[in-house]
Amino acid sequence: GVATELIKKTAKEHDVTLNLEPGRPADGLVVWRKGSATALVEVKGKASHAGVAPELGRNAATEVAHQILQLGKLGDEEKKTTVNFTVLKAGDRTNVIPDQASAKADVRAAVPEEFDRVEQDLARVSANKLVPDTEVKTSLVRGLPPMPQTPQSDALVAMAQGIYGELGRTLTIEGSGGAADSSLSASVGTPTLDGFGIVGGNIHTPEEYAEVGSVAPRIYLLSRMIMKLSGQQ
Repeated sequence: GVATELIKKTAKEHDVTLNLEPGRPADGLVVWRKGSATALVEVKGKASHAGVAPELGRNAATEVAHQILQLGKLGDEEKKTTVNFTVLKAGDRTNVIPDQASAKADVRAAVPEEFDRVEQDLARVSANKLVPDTEVKTSLVRGLPPMPQTPQSDALVAMAQGIYGELGRTLTIEGSGGAADSSLSASVGTPTLDGFGIVGGNIHTPEEYAEVGSVAPRIYLLSRMIMKLSGQQ
């Protein structure tokens, strides 16, 4: 989209990117991030009356449930790849065998090649159907790319740790399964470090929180990073 291209263009024009996603609960910065994608499974069956003649139908809901169970195993723990189905749609009337169903999965990967592998495996594994005469289509829509850890980002980490040490505090260095705009900056080769925002946790839950006591140290860290990177000590 327009925002994506603008971020990439702006990143290319600058020496460094410091992103203000939340700091990690252990007072950390984020040195790598997974990329994101959405897997889509679409099933076409045949409608029939669920009470009078269910045997004449081809239940798309049953087939999509089967697909979720087998395709949900396409993650790879060793490679940090996850596939989690999060959206499911089927019929809207209890007395009708549904002829359409779909499911979406959140896919995360630390390296781009894993998205290629997942896309291929979606097509291969989904050919194993449970309900005869149903049609199953799969696709993978890529989102943000992974943000890798690099020697350049490690140099930024060392600078940040030195600055935080001025306050008698210690930064932890972590990775994240969450994708962010910093991935776009890293994708064009600009040295990137993330997690400069206020420290917090339990993101995207009712228990999400922010540590008020981290505001001043984080402002100090960001300000001093900008000063040092711009040649001011």
